[in-house]
Amino acid sequence: MNANHLDLPVRHCAVGPDTFPFIEAGTGSPVLFLHGALGDRRTFGPHAAILSRRFRCLSPTQRHFGDAAWRADGPRFGVATHARDLAAFLDALGLGPVDVVAWSYAGHVALEAALSRPDLFRRILAYEPGVRTIPLPPEELARFGEDAQAMFGPIFEAVSQGALEESVRRLIDASGGPGHFDARPEKRRRILLENAHTMPLLLAQEEPPATACEALRGLPMPVTVAWGERTRPVFKVPAQAVARCIGKGRGIEVPGVGHLWPDDDPQAFSAFVEGWLDDRL
Repeated sequence: MNANHLDLPVRHCAVGPDTFPFIEAGTGSPVLFLHGALGDRRTFGPHAAILSRRFRCLSPTQRHFGDAAWRADGPRFGVATHARDLAAFLDALGLGPVDVVAWSYAGHVALEAALSRPDLFRRILAYEPGVRTIPLPPEELARFGEDAQAMFGPIFEAVSQGALEESVRRLIDASGGPGHFDARPEKRRRILLENAHTMPLLLAQEEPPATACEALRGLPMPVTVAWGERTRPVFKVPAQAVARCIGKGRGIEVPGVGHLWPDDDPQAFSAFVEGWLDDRL
């Protein structure tokens, strides 16, 4: 793996009045990686370096995220905005249809974009997609709600006090277990902290579009939904609900891993992605 995977050259894509930074590595069939909360183009740098030997890997920074300034009068933070941006980014680069790998919050973004622009997507792999607007049976809704309150209550508290670095620590530790933030390599912690400014935006985001099971069932491209065996209900319940709705595709539980698996073990997650791209899952 490229030792400088976090420092892959940054390219820029102009979309109307905005410019989206992204990294690109390799040649061949295009694979687009879409980061979730507290991420940016660098999140999937290790994975792009690993898979670039066989694929053209691209990883953009979504609006409001990253280490560059975005215009203050731009669209509001939210799934609908990021879905429109994703489609516009792919159009601007002439990339469609592509294989998309999306993690957490970005899973909802990718699915929303695919519902409006199915022509741009060949396949989607959504790892624990954060689709919190999907209808749930009462028992699952209760489990999701209880865990969401337990997880996000302390995070809302930290953000309300302006303690953004602490809110980042609480989000990562709640997602991966106590001490998870401090255990991250320094370069990975830096990515998280350089995205701390998005925490108030994330918690006050525009209400995501409602996600109907019937609409997901009608998606023409294959969609694989995966989740970790060890992940908590706030992530696992929506992922399993989305998997039940998908018409073309499947749901996969990955043994022994949790929500932060893509960041915890880029080598293993990249192998999983490669298996998906090769239809070996």
